[in-house]
Amino acid sequence: MEKKNVTIYDIAREAQVSPATVSRILTGTTSVREEKRKKVMEVIEKYDFHPNANARALAENRNKSIAMVVAHSDNSYYSSVFAACESEAYRRGYVLLLMDTSSRAENEVSVLKRVQELRPEAMILCGGRIDLEKQDPEFLSLLRQTMGFTRIVVGSRSPLPGIPGISVDHRASMEMAVRYLAGLGHREIGFVYTGKQFYGTAERLAEFRRVMKGLNLPLRKEWLIGVKDYSVDGGQEGAEKLLKLEKIPTALLGMNDMVSAGLLQGLLAAGLRVPEDISLMGFDDTFVTCITAPQLTSVGYDYQSYGAELVRAALEPEAEWEQDRRIPVFIEERASCAAPGKR
Repeated sequence: MEKKNVTIYDIAREAQVSPATVSRILTGTTSVREEKRKKVMEVIEKYDFHPNANARALAENRNKSIAMVVAHSDNSYYSSVFAACESEAYRRGYVLLLMDTSSRAENEVSVLKRVQELRPEAMILCGGRIDLEKQDPEFLSLLRQTMGFTRIVVGSRSPLPGIPGISVDHRASMEMAVRYLAGLGHREIGFVYTGKQFYGTAERLAEFRRVMKGLNLPLRKEWLIGVKDYSVDGGQEGAEKLLKLEKIPTALLGMNDMVSAGLLQGLLAAGLRVPEDISLMGFDDTFVTCITAPQLTSVGYDYQSYGAELVRAALEPEAEWEQDRRIPVFIEERASCAAPGKR
């Protein structure tokens, strides 16, 4: 054999051992009988063999990749979180692999089994069954299996010990939004929501009721409008339902920026003016807020800091991490909210 062409398989063949045994000797991960170790080392020295960096990385499970699993990559929130994580991963010399489950249980199973096969150094999981108000035992079992292959961090509440959870503070964001609108003079406030089975929606609904009651504002059942999903179509559905009511509120909160953009389209198409006739506000402060007319006021988060924390938690398991941590929120004021006008 020529020295430059020698591989770990050639070493194993000549030493009459398995490639796994050669790998264990090179990495020192487990003990090998002295007789075998000596035989392998003689062949290694004979050919002055040095494993290449890629082979060493694979042997040490240091392949410089992170899997990021999201519920919907076309959702502006998930795309914003992914972009922030990708920026931080790149800064650290890592590749971020995007995997989309479309929030379908069967896709989650397929994707997590693929993660187990690929064995990235870590996995960041955002959305899907991880966000259920009541955890799915089958999904938790799948997570436990995956933990045996790779480090897991979630952009949600922590589902299990050993899995850090870093998430949006849904209660704080709703309290901030309601108080902001009340501060503008609004007493009649509605909320268009979706996903009651998910804890984020449950927290926002509970906080909406709590803050409205605390501020002595009227809480009308018909102004809590459920829609089918988190999309622009969901927002348009919400606008249709709202416009059928005898009386509409002076301010409206959309579940996210995409729902709020759909609400805006529906309200404008019906001849209402925003914010003169009704103020409109979203959550997430994604790029969507700046491509509407008027631009949307939204509760936002520092995505770069959020992404940096998710990646750091994924790559630094030795650091002390809280089981659950909520990221700070703020309001980005734009043109879609104003003091209530006279109708």
